[in-house]
Amino acid sequence: MLEAALTLAVLATLALFVYRVVKRLSLYGVPLSRSLANAARYEVASAFRSPINFMHFSIIVGIALSAIYSIYVDPIIWALSLPFIVGLAMAAVWRLVVLQRSVRLNAALAPEGRIAAESAKMQSVLLVIIILTLLDVALALASPLLSKSVAVFRNLMLLAYYVKPASNLIANSGRGLAHFRMPFDLRSVLEGKVAAEDVKPGYATVGDVDRDVLLSCDSCGEIGACDSVCPAVSAGRALSPRLFVRTIALNAGKPDYPVAQVLEEAAWACTTCGACVSACPVRVRHLDAIYGVRRALVAEGKLDKKKGDLLLSLSQYGNSLTRSNMDRHGWLRELGLKTVEENPGFEYLLWVGCMGSFDSRARQIIEAFVGLLREAGVLDKFAVLGDAETCCGDPARRLGEESRFQEIALSNGELFAKYGVRRIVTICPHGYNAFKNEYPQLGVKIEEVVHHSEFLARLIDEGLIRPGASGETYTIHDPCYLARYNDVVKPQRKVVVRVGRIAEADRNGRNTMCCGAGGANYWYDVATERERISHVRAKELGKTGANVVVTMCPFCNAMIGDAVRTRNMDVKVMDIAEVLRHALGR
Repeated sequence: MLEAALTLAVLATLALFVYRVVKRLSLYGVPLSRSLANAARYEVASAFRSPINFMHFSIIVGIALSAIYSIYVDPIIWALSLPFIVGLAMAAVWRLVVLQRSVRLNAALAPEGRIAAESAKMQSVLLVIIILTLLDVALALASPLLSKSVAVFRNLMLLAYYVKPASNLIANSGRGLAHFRMPFDLRSVLEGKVAAEDVKPGYATVGDVDRDVLLSCDSCGEIGACDSVCPAVSAGRALSPRLFVRTIALNAGKPDYPVAQVLEEAAWACTTCGACVSACPVRVRHLDAIYGVRRALVAEGKLDKKKGDLLLSLSQYGNSLTRSNMDRHGWLRELGLKTVEENPGFEYLLWVGCMGSFDSRARQIIEAFVGLLREAGVLDKFAVLGDAETCCGDPARRLGEESRFQEIALSNGELFAKYGVRRIVTICPHGYNAFKNEYPQLGVKIEEVVHHSEFLARLIDEGLIRPGASGETYTIHDPCYLARYNDVVKPQRKVVVRVGRIAEADRNGRNTMCCGAGGANYWYDVATERERISHVRAKELGKTGANVVVTMCPFCNAMIGDAVRTRNMDVKVMDIAEVLRHALGR
């Protein structure tokens, strides 16, 4: 009789939890069936991507097994749950590590007392839930009554504390990292469909925070995965993605709370690498909150000289490097590259970018890539815009100047239409991401956007380039906006493995670490910093024992190259095009 009552209680409390999750999902305004399918696919696909993901997956599986074991369990079924029991044990240990780290972070960043107290409470609750789930599944065969009693108590804790995180996970699982939340559409303003005064510049106060972003911030379960992968945290900057969203959530009842003023230093410390969002097991959207605060700071003119100079350069010169745009691509004529006017039948537009056009080191990368195009016999398929090329706009958007970004994107869209641009190849992952994922939101459609590492892999596949072995050992630094934002991780390895041995860094592929230049950080200084992010990354890459660090981004090349020189490391930093050109003996 007691066992039957406990079984009913386990199922009833779990059913109530599911009901409340479904009810909260209605606040997000997303289709339930599609959200559930996306969440299931996301959990299965990411379960073995990292230890943290496996631990989180073990918790979900453990709760599901709890419901099954409350009805029926036998030795064979229970034995199949052993990997997840191990995962739950790992999760409990991990929670203790996170608790210690959060105590240190709270002491360093000194958040409001209430936030620190809530942080400790939520982390303690999660630890208890994990331990109870571990006991529930582990005891299911040996002591069913005790197992079910534990399950009931655990389910009540889920009801009290984890409806919000579970709802957010389901609602946002289908939302890719590259999906940028566009705060307004400049076209609607220009066409008079939306009054300029109705456009919200950013999140100056909590009352300005969009409902979906506030729901996401309010769903943080203090898991701590975001802090564990954040480059700003590892460098000792004044940022904790966890505390950022918790500050907004715990002040949601105060519409006039000056969130931009409170979180100003933290917002500028972010590199927008996306590691926090990617690592978060419940899909909290940290970046939407950070961008909102940055936009408010820009609107209020709270910019230091270097940030202001960047925006001034974009406005006055059409590029981010404060250089005259006149004869921007004149030097490329010597390499045999023609402009779109000189080669109207071009197939690919080579987007050279601000760095590739003006920075002396990045020019070497362009030269190597153009040399490979000539070697493969496809140079005549390419053309450049010449003086008509300007910035792609990424620095403006990451800094928080949304209007300027959209102006640039729409202007480039008109230029692409004028010259019939259908395919773009670029060496810059930031331009790649903007053209591929963000321009289409503004109606600028490009048939194909290709990163130069992808194009080089194609040339090798087609037999147009046949590199020889160099005898070097390479380690690959994956750019955040290429690997994490766009999941481009295979082409570069296909190229590098043809010329030498690859020694992977601990953080590679989609789990790469930022070089420190993202989020427009390349153009300004972060005052509070124990160690430069580029130096942290250079040390990680150096531990592989590789002779060469392979980059695929002019900003990554500049940041890591500088760190290697400063630290007197015995390693070369080369772009993938340079690696391949060297392997051809050129």
